[in-house]
Amino acid sequence: MKAKFVACIFDPEPTQWGLRGDPFLWRLLKERYQTMELSYSPRVLREEILRIFADLPGELPAPGKQYYVKQFTKTHVGMSTGWVSGDFWQATAIPLLMERLEQANRS
Repeated sequence: MKAKFVACIFDPEPTQWGLRGDPFLWRLLKERYQTMELSYSPRVLREEILRIFADLPGELPAPGKQYYVKQFTKTHVGMSTGWVSGDFWQATAIPLLMERLEQANRS
């Protein structure tokens, strides 16, 4: 059966995250795209992910930077609780999601 919604690109989750807050951002994005139908513009998705990211810590992800997101601290305890990685989102997560979206749009 053909994937119907953009949320399908969030499965499976990456096997390795940058920081402990990254899975919470990933799942927040997955939830946001549960009802967004394919085919979906990769350019639009990338812009939306960056905007959502920036809305949380107040700035865009940048290499070498870490960002504290208070809403991600409530569900997990540890030193990097609530922190998301600019490196992970720039170098891993966003490129992975773009690749998966292109594949989902073709199928």
